[in-house]
Amino acid sequence: MQPLPLSAFAEALKPLLSAPSGPAADPLISSVANNSSKVAPGALFLAVRGAKADGHRFLPDAVQKGASALVVAADYDGPLPAGLPVLRVSDSYFAWSVVCETFFRRPADAFLVHTVTGTNGKTSTAYFMRHYLDAAKPGAKTALVSTVCCDLGAGPEPSEHTTPDAFTLQEMFAGMKSNGVTDAVMESSSHGLHQHRSGTLKFASAAFTNLTGDHLDYHGTMENYYQAKKILFRELLADDAPAVVNTDDPAGARLVSELNRERPGLRVLTVSLTGRPDAFCSLRNLVLSPAFSDLEFTLDGRGASLRLPLPGAFNAANCLTALCMAYGTGLPFDALLEASSRMPHVPGRLQAVPLASGATAFVDYAHTDDALERVLSSLREVLTPGGRLIAVFGCGGDRDRSKRPRMGAAAARLADLAILTSDNPRSEDPVGIIREIESGIPPGTRYLAEPDRAKAIGLAVREARAGDILLVAGKGHETWQETREGKHHFSDVEILNGFRP
Repeated sequence: MQPLPLSAFAEALKPLLSAPSGPAADPLISSVANNSSKVAPGALFLAVRGAKADGHRFLPDAVQKGASALVVAADYDGPLPAGLPVLRVSDSYFAWSVVCETFFRRPADAFLVHTVTGTNGKTSTAYFMRHYLDAAKPGAKTALVSTVCCDLGAGPEPSEHTTPDAFTLQEMFAGMKSNGVTDAVMESSSHGLHQHRSGTLKFASAAFTNLTGDHLDYHGTMENYYQAKKILFRELLADDAPAVVNTDDPAGARLVSELNRERPGLRVLTVSLTGRPDAFCSLRNLVLSPAFSDLEFTLDGRGASLRLPLPGAFNAANCLTALCMAYGTGLPFDALLEASSRMPHVPGRLQAVPLASGATAFVDYAHTDDALERVLSSLREVLTPGGRLIAVFGCGGDRDRSKRPRMGAAAARLADLAILTSDNPRSEDPVGIIREIESGIPPGTRYLAEPDRAKAIGLAVREARAGDILLVAGKGHETWQETREGKHHFSDVEILNGFRP
């Protein structure tokens, strides 16, 4: 990128800016960084108080490496290097996103961006929304930023985060702009919303799927978690954009009520899977099978039916949510219905793997108690008489521990046999994680525990017989496992396909 004068950043930061200090200089900025190890001569360095370290401690290091200007918190009262211009900001996370957005010349202004937030269903809903745009919007060239993959308009690439950090996200937007993208669909995590990673972007449509216990290690309380999600609809959604909300979820019903008071002009499109007659989109009937789902529903007062070539009630819910997003942006209803009949499978989301025994295995990303309960409930509904439901799952290490016993309880309630194993244990002891899952399993319930995930899947395959359904949950599309030793290649699908009893 060509250098920009510091004054361009100061202008973009004006809503967050308090009085600048230091010399009244306007140096050219050739790079931006919020980590002093990435500072090069000519950089603008922004100090962020993070969860693990205070970036203000590294101001001298940034100066020593050649930073031309600094951005610090408005309330920072520590020493400042002499001779450099300093900008003081009220919100360092937001400021960093604006700095990155400015550095890349606001690339997302060149196309529309649609987003999905919620605890579960973000990836599938985003994936489905992209399919609708590709199928029903003339001349569309779409991009996707999701947990499964990122596609900047030139083909899919691996992804490691739901919402990338601010610099990476703006760099992606710049790539989309150069590729001629017309519409991008992205997931918005609670972390990304709380840290304002999308900068000043106003989304062209947004959806809220649900809110259940997760990420409390970061947010602390469910109320904080809810408020982080609400940022999207309160601050980041364009005035004429549709806000699609699942009102069967208590948090969704609350969100609609609050938006009606706080943003009365916003177009809120409600979705109900329980057939609420007042919903903009209401599911009337759902027939499930292991290979497809038949839906009857009303949307905007119009009755319709479709066969979705995907199993599971949650796939039906995510499809209708995406359908409302697409319809709310003006795409024709009949074209959307036709596109629904060709809905692609989302990698690692209820992905079927036939077994030699006659049982069917499914790989799914479910890694919260609510998601595990939803997928087990969906699979139990299509279980043949006499068949058993076997679940292999674990919980991620160094993440929200409160959901571990709840996941154990959900599996004990809905699976005929649960096999507890490792997910991505990271720095934690896998056996210790399993013990916390076990604490939610009622006494007398039969289950197995095997910390080695490949061996646990092998146990399940040996146990499964014709008519059984085997769910391997937690990692879904991931092709790696993270332990104390680092990341190594691991794929649930590959283990299932290559396992020999």
